[in-house]
Amino acid sequence: MSDDTEPQKTVRLWDFPVRLFHWALVIAIATSWWSNQEVMIDIHALAGYSVLALVLFRIIWGFVGSSNVRFSSFLAGPGKVIGYMRKLPNGSVRDLTYPGHNPAGGWMVIVLIALVAIQAISGLFASEDTFLFFDGPLVAYVGSDVASTMNFIHHTNINLIYGAVALHVLAAIFYLMIKRENLIGAMITGVRNVPESISAGFMQIRFASPVLGIAILLVCGLAVWGMVTLARG
Repeated sequence: MSDDTEPQKTVRLWDFPVRLFHWALVIAIATSWWSNQEVMIDIHALAGYSVLALVLFRIIWGFVGSSNVRFSSFLAGPGKVIGYMRKLPNGSVRDLTYPGHNPAGGWMVIVLIALVAIQAISGLFASEDTFLFFDGPLVAYVGSDVASTMNFIHHTNINLIYGAVALHVLAAIFYLMIKRENLIGAMITGVRNVPESISAGFMQIRFASPVLGIAILLVCGLAVWGMVTLARG
């Protein structure tokens, strides 16, 4: 039976906290880019602090969140990643669908988290002495060489983020247009339709409490706010 003729079943896929994280990060990155273009440094800084809080949340949620968003559930070895990529052009939905991130997508998550973490952390120590005239909240605690290095990283790493985001968007479009899989919709609603023959795997997902997720996110936000406030004196 082909994927087109097999009965479909609607299954839960993504919990609310991870969906909130995803779209909040999209907004924070877009705001960071826009505020930089418009030379609105205060908004740029707030966007950066938001990114840092979101990254802290995602790291914690990667250990205590729902079973399919934990790092241990989707970090695959090179063999599985290569095998998945080989199946990608002609593989069926059954071949390519996982109750979480696929082997390649899982590593893209890690790359994006690492890049935005580097961007947010480097911004804390960067000293911008050009037209922005802005010092990160922790720049007073490091030497000028470190601040200069962090400034270089902050200005260089953003290009890697743009490249990773573009690849992420292109992958989502590829799945939507070529493989007929609406991964974007699943990240909005938290559910997706899958062939009935593989739906059992989705039933094994253990969903964590959304209240716990929101509480962790709030704590991360307060921690970043407290750190910046104390650093600014």
